[in-house]
Amino acid sequence: MPDHSVITAEAMASAALNDPQFHVPARPRLRRGLSLHHTPEALVVEGTPKKQLLRGAAARELLPRMLPLLDGSRGHEDVAEALGIPAGTVFKALSLLWTCGLIEEAASEATASRAAAVPDALADFLSRIGDSTGANHAWEEALDRLARARVEVFGTGPLADATRRHLADSLMDMGTSSGTGTSSGPDIGTALAPAPGSTLAVAAGLDPDASAALAASCALAGVPLIRLALTGRTAHLGPYVDLAFTPCLACRTAEDPADDRPPLPGDAELAASLFARDLFALLSRSTPSPLPSQWRTVDLADLSQQRRSAATRPGCPHCSAAPGDPVAPPLAARYEAAIAFPPREYADGKAHQAHYKPSNIALQNDEKTWPVAAAVPLPEPPLAALRSPSPALLDDRTAALLLAVTAGRRALLPGRVQRWTASGGNIGSVVAHLVVRDVPGLEPGVYGYVASEHRLARLAADPGAVPGEAPLTVVLTGDFTKVAKKYAAFALRIVLLDAGCATATLRSAATALDLPVAIRTRWDDLAVAAALGIDPDLEPITTLVDLGGAP
Repeated sequence: MPDHSVITAEAMASAALNDPQFHVPARPRLRRGLSLHHTPEALVVEGTPKKQLLRGAAARELLPRMLPLLDGSRGHEDVAEALGIPAGTVFKALSLLWTCGLIEEAASEATASRAAAVPDALADFLSRIGDSTGANHAWEEALDRLARARVEVFGTGPLADATRRHLADSLMDMGTSSGTGTSSGPDIGTALAPAPGSTLAVAAGLDPDASAALAASCALAGVPLIRLALTGRTAHLGPYVDLAFTPCLACRTAEDPADDRPPLPGDAELAASLFARDLFALLSRSTPSPLPSQWRTVDLADLSQQRRSAATRPGCPHCSAAPGDPVAPPLAARYEAAIAFPPREYADGKAHQAHYKPSNIALQNDEKTWPVAAAVPLPEPPLAALRSPSPALLDDRTAALLLAVTAGRRALLPGRVQRWTASGGNIGSVVAHLVVRDVPGLEPGVYGYVASEHRLARLAADPGAVPGEAPLTVVLTGDFTKVAKKYAAFALRIVLLDAGCATATLRSAATALDLPVAIRTRWDDLAVAAALGIDPDLEPITTLVDLGGAP
């Protein structure tokens, strides 16, 4: 069995050549703060977000010679010349080293000047941990983001005071003491409006009315706002509000959890330190953060936490076009908000590398085969019929064609499945079934479609378990379990989008063949699931299409 946890240099070099979202450093240098251990079998790397183990002849023989050359002063050709090996070999090795988080780009002149004043410990941290997001090509870029931030803290009391201390110390540690942008002084928060030049306002411990007033001022000034609150012993490390892409503060905080426990001494300090960590991650982009799309609530008694999100309330006067008073958003809108991608400028490039993990690539070939069901061969799909002016007959050849273009495979390329219909992550979540009542060439019954072998699996002899009178009914389901292995909570959206693409393809193909087609809008989920032998919670039924018969 192949080891789906192993990433090869060849695979990553191919991805880096063809994927514009990959950026193998042009002038590579080792990340700071790493610990490298050469053993007879492998190179062990510690200090990156995950411990790395590089095996093989290249790790034993090539890397000990290559790594000392990676100081940011040489390009790929220079490294190849110094080692006496082809540039293509160097590119493969560098692609793998970059994927594993060992190297980064050399600093530009614009970002390198400020780095000299940064303490070594901070520089090492920003460099070695920067691979956790991949947002910065060089650690100095994270430093530059922090230097350009101008943060104002609004509020009085222990929570606001602790927040100022933590943020000021963090920003001064970045070497920006001449302009931390963190407001201070006895009149802090009295104006409840961001000063000119501010890039972020923090509402620390403000009451709801004051928070609303500050949010209104920030909206007028075009300055994002982030809230820090302490309710009982629950710390709210957000939300982040920017009306360009988020709901307003009132919508985002409408369902704040209640907490009647009295706070303890030190809770404000702990909440501020947790908040400073999330804000540091947001501003530097060196470590992952739920902000800006989501935020955390933390129980300070045991440090358990929840990620939260919120959707626009219909009727909200600030961010909704719907008339009437604000009402709770529907479940579908709340789900979309929970899985929404952040704006492009906040996307983590490192997450994109998950597409090239061997375990995720292997999902392309994973499918239901119904191994104990009787196999029923299908004829080759007559693709030319899609361009023929003559109406097609609904028989086994036409059924084979509809299945192929809806849920089948077009070709099997090296390391990649090519499909007829768009599929999120190229995983192929759509599972097609046939309910045959009167189709020449096929016995009546219920069948599953095995795309990799272009054949049917006979699941039941009686088609009557699925209500309907059409000669043929196509039932599409979504393999949620398979998609969730890669996309977690986002999987349901992928499954539904895949189903929409497959349904559109099926309808277009049937129309081109001049076959009567009707997409059902209602069906009995439990009855259809029982007929197919599936659990609708794990494999939801997404589409029923009737084909043939009277128009």
